[in-house]
Amino acid sequence: MIRQLTICLTATGLTILSGCGGGGGGDTLVTPVANSCSAQGQVDFMFNLMNDIYFWIDEVPPVANVGFTTPEAVLEAFRFQPLDTFSGLRDRAANDAFFSNSQFIGFGFGTSVTDDNQLRLTQVFGDGAAAAAGLARGDTITAIDGRAVSEILAADELGSAFGPSEEGVAATLDYIDAMGNNLTVQLTKGVVTIETVSRVNTFDVAGRTVGYLSFRTFVEPAFAALDTAIADLAAAGVQSLVLDLRYNGGGLIDVAEQLASQVGGAATVGQIFARRLHNAANSDLNVTTRFNNETTALSVTDVVVITTGATASASELVINALRPFVPVTVVGSNSFGKPVGSYQYEFCDKVAVPTAFESVNANNDGRFFDGFVPDCPAADDLDNPLGDAAEASLAEALFVIENGACSANSRRVARSASARATVDGQRRALRALSDWQQTLVAF
Repeated sequence: MIRQLTICLTATGLTILSGCGGGGGGDTLVTPVANSCSAQGQVDFMFNLMNDIYFWIDEVPPVANVGFTTPEAVLEAFRFQPLDTFSGLRDRAANDAFFSNSQFIGFGFGTSVTDDNQLRLTQVFGDGAAAAAGLARGDTITAIDGRAVSEILAADELGSAFGPSEEGVAATLDYIDAMGNNLTVQLTKGVVTIETVSRVNTFDVAGRTVGYLSFRTFVEPAFAALDTAIADLAAAGVQSLVLDLRYNGGGLIDVAEQLASQVGGAATVGQIFARRLHNAANSDLNVTTRFNNETTALSVTDVVVITTGATASASELVINALRPFVPVTVVGSNSFGKPVGSYQYEFCDKVAVPTAFESVNANNDGRFFDGFVPDCPAADDLDNPLGDAAEASLAEALFVIENGACSANSRRVARSASARATVDGQRRALRALSDWQQTLVAF
C-alpha cells in the first residue's frame, strides 16, 4: 500500500510540506514515486494512489485504467459525488510557498458575494497591490476588466475573472468605496504574505476581560505567531475568548492541535483531540491524537467562535475538538463543512491530495458536511473593520459572553430569509472559485 506522512485540512484538501497531525498510525509511511513524468506515468501514479488511499474507494464503482490522458481525469473518475469537492491536484511550487511561507500570488484581497449579489472586499492584505492602491474591507467591486460583476456572477465565472495566479497578471477594477465614490484602479499580481494572526485585542465586558484573536490560516509561520498571541492574552488575564475564524480555510493539523490546546488549556491536556479514520484497506492508519500540554495556554471559562462559509477544515476541526471539553458558542453563519482530510503526495511538478480520512472528536462527532450551524446567527458586517466592537459578528459574540444568550437582533437574523440567502451566497461563492483561490478565499 502507498503511505505518506504529511497531513493537513483545508477547504480544498491542500496539503503541507512538513509532518503534522500527530503521526501516521501503525506502520512506517513512505512517499510513493511516479515511475516517470510522462503523461502515462502520471496517469498510472494517480490511478494507483486513488485505488489505495481514497477514503470513499468502497463507495465508487470500479474504475479501469483505460483512456486517461491526465492525472486530473483519473481523479475526476474516482471522485465520490456529491460529497467530495475536496480532492485535487496542486502546483507544487505554489503549495510550498503557501504552507511554508504563508504566501500566495495575487492582488491581496478576499471577497464575498452578498445576498443581493454584490461582490465586496472582506479583507485586504497589508503588502499586496490592493492595499497599496487604497482598497479596503467593505469596498464593492462593480466590474472586472470592463465586465460587470453581475454578468460574471450570472455566468458563474468568478473563479476565472481575476486571471491566473501568476506574477505580472493585471486587472482593471471598477469599485465603490466606503464614501460612495466610484473609482477605477489597475492592479498587478505579485507575492502576498498573509499575516496568520491579524488582530489580538481585549475588551472589558461587564467586568470580565475578554480576549479577541483573529486567525487567518493554519500554516507554518502560525506556530510562532500563536505562541506570541496566546502569551499576550494570558498575560492580560482573559477569562473568555472570541476566536475569529471567519475567513480561515484551514491548513496544518499540527497548528490546529496547538491552537486548540492553547485555547483549551488545563481542561484539555491529554484528552482526545481527534480520531482519524481511513478506508477499510487502510484501517492500520487509524490514529487517535490528543491535546498537547502547551507552554503558553489560556484558562478561559468559555469560547465564542466567529464563522462564515469560508471557515473550513482545520478551523472546523478546532471547533469540533474543543466542544466535548469547553463551552463553545458559534456566532456568524454556517461554516463550510469539511470533516475530512488529505495526505500530500508529491510527484513531478504536482501535489496530489485525495481525500484520505475523516476526523471525529472525543464523542465521535463528525461528518458535518453541511457545516456548523451558528448558535447565534450574525452578519459579517463589511461596513465595520474586523476587531471593532461595533462589527455585527463581534458585537454578537461579546453580547453572548455578557448575557449567556443570543441577542434579539440575532434571533431576527435567524428568522430572516436574507440571512439564509447570505449563507447560501457565501457557500456558492466559495465553491465557485478555483481550487487554489478557494483555499485562500483571496486573490
